[in-house]
Amino acid sequence: MNKTVGIGIALVIIVAVVAALLFLSTQPQQTPTPTRTSPTQPPATTSTPTPSATTTQTTTTVAPTYKWQLIGMYIAAEDKVVKGQPPVQQPQPDYLTPVIVDVKPTEAPTVVEIGVLQPLSGRLASLGQLAAAAATLAEQDVNAYLTKINATFRIRVVTADTAADPTKALDQMKALHSRGVKFYIVRTSGEVRTMKPYADENKLIVISVSSTAPALAIPGDYVFRLPPDDTKQVKAISKILQDAGVKAVVVIWRNDDWGNGLVKGLEAVAQSRGFEVIRAATYDPQKGEFSTEVSVLAQKVREAIAKYGADKVAVAAFGFAELQTIFITAAKYEELKQVKWYGADGSTGLSELLVPDAAQFAVQVGGFVSPKFAPARSPYYDRVRDYILKNYNREPDSYAYNAYDAVWLIAYSILQAGTADSQKIHDTLPTVAAKYFGASGYTKLNEAGDRESADYEIWAIVKS
Repeated sequence: MNKTVGIGIALVIIVAVVAALLFLSTQPQQTPTPTRTSPTQPPATTSTPTPSATTTQTTTTVAPTYKWQLIGMYIAAEDKVVKGQPPVQQPQPDYLTPVIVDVKPTEAPTVVEIGVLQPLSGRLASLGQLAAAAATLAEQDVNAYLTKINATFRIRVVTADTAADPTKALDQMKALHSRGVKFYIVRTSGEVRTMKPYADENKLIVISVSSTAPALAIPGDYVFRLPPDDTKQVKAISKILQDAGVKAVVVIWRNDDWGNGLVKGLEAVAQSRGFEVIRAATYDPQKGEFSTEVSVLAQKVREAIAKYGADKVAVAAFGFAELQTIFITAAKYEELKQVKWYGADGSTGLSELLVPDAAQFAVQVGGFVSPKFAPARSPYYDRVRDYILKNYNREPDSYAYNAYDAVWLIAYSILQAGTADSQKIHDTLPTVAAKYFGASGYTKLNEAGDRESADYEIWAIVKS
């Protein structure tokens, strides 16, 4: 065979091999059949095969979820705890109320700004956000009403974040004051304490939606508080403890005006309620962990159990969102899981306490039963509640209703005084509040500028 023929044969062979490979590569690929228990079983012809007897079934465990649930009321006039929800109320005929009109707000020659200083981040953000939302709703409603009556001014809500930090709150106030803002809707007792000297000096109207520390009940200052002070809340807490048969309540609390006021108030009424108050530990609320304080609490509870029995001992924890960490730490101590825990308004409704680890502990210790100022049920209450549920998918805490009313009180005071001068509003606002019924109910103030009286809702954490 000559060389030319050999080369030709080789080329033919190569072409044939390439053609065969190309043919195979174009054929459809079959999906491999899953391994089965019987090799002779034919492939299934349905899209969803029936599992064989040896197929492992996987089940998904759904983690429990938790919520705050209203379980009763403390009726102040009767000094009594009752089950159920408060009845619907109607204002007296001659009272001012929010006026809801279907009118598109228009501009006016004058705009009165209201600084809404709330914790939009940090440990009270879940509540501060709702107060800011309620104030925004009030801005819409008030401006529609002012348009309807041809008023010469409108209001504008200016929201700023305090992170529940008193120093930051004062800085925000100063920043807004530098641009002429003279009206403020604020939150905690610690923030009020820090802002108060500056507000008094510069005649700035401060309305707190949640400050309750008795030490801040000061007549004649520029601070007004829409909840009652904690001398009223202590009566509710102590009655709940008394009805539960408690003989010793061991206290852990944040070291500020609010926490210290609650402990002192509880001690003042303890003997008349038939129990003793045992101070365990106070703490710096800015700390990130509380293992030392919880360890001391556990020791005090052990001693109380030895004296009275676990069913006669309770823990009162007066804090804000940092209680999440305290709960998780306390779950490591058996004695702390044997007694019921109770709280106060600073933590009632906080979503931070509904995280599984904290909420599971709360449920184990009786739900962390806690009171909170009770807004009156009315169409105005429903308006705020429906707005927040629709936009935030959350149940508003009672202080959100105070934020809504604070905007209306400022607007009505300006209308009555005929001016936005803060000194004249200082003198006018108590008169307006005495004849106003809003989303939170009647707002009559006492001589210290605090809400005169109120009932308290009782809430607990439950599995949802």
